[in-house]
Amino acid sequence: MATELARMAVVLKRTLDSLHGSVDDLARELVRVLGVNQTDRRALELIVLADEKATTPGLLADQLGLTAAGTTIVLNRLEKLGYVTRSLDPTDHRRILVSATDLAARRMSELVSPLLDQGGKMLLRHYNAAEIALIVEFLTRTDEIQQDHLKRMRKLDPYPH
Repeated sequence: MATELARMAVVLKRTLDSLHGSVDDLARELVRVLGVNQTDRRALELIVLADEKATTPGLLADQLGLTAAGTTIVLNRLEKLGYVTRSLDPTDHRRILVSATDLAARRMSELVSPLLDQGGKMLLRHYNAAEIALIVEFLTRTDEIQQDHLKRMRKLDPYPH
């Protein structure tokens, strides 16, 4: 039993390594097709997926691990490409809201929806509700671990040259 568990742990690690590589490869292709850099792609993704369909530069800066100035540069590039708009918050004119344009939403949907649709169909075809719940729990916990590790890494100084 212990050896089977150890073997499965090795298989799981290899599978996760492969998945991470595929995610990186997909992100690089999104960068190429959208005509942005990796930071801009991640910002656009966060803006498109924002819960209220608008976010703020400060929230984006926190999510991306960038300074306010760095976030402004990202938003300038995305705005120039027609992917985002900035406007004053109607309830607080000191606050800027960032929203994805229809162009950005359409392009992201065209590029990512086929993958999500295929993945959803595969899950329903191969797994029952209890198994899907277990997969969701595993992915949620894995994401929490990665987010915690990301926070730790953002506190590190770069290696000296």
